[in-house]
Amino acid sequence: MSNVLTLKLSKPASNQRKLKKLCQWIDANIDKPIGWAELTEQSGMDHLELQRQFNTYMKSSPMQWIRFRRNELTQTLMAQAQRSQPQMPASLMLKTH
Repeated sequence: MSNVLTLKLSKPASNQRKLKKLCQWIDANIDKPIGWAELTEQSGMDHLELQRQFNTYMKSSPMQWIRFRRNELTQTLMAQAQRSQPQMPASLMLKTH
């Protein structure tokens, strides 16, 4: 009897849907701590498969992508805050000589 290596072949369309759903979940929970346990539970993939899928479709690791999304959110919120602050008229600004 010969040993046959059986490879678990991923279903690309199925994994892409899982990853899209996971990314939506990440965005909805971006303000909370997100670790590997949450990612594997939400995606239904194990750690290695999740890592592989992120590298394939997102060109980064899951944790890098989460940091990127948090950074994007921070920049967006800062830009919104700057736009919503009333501007002081130039005539009221303190002049320093």
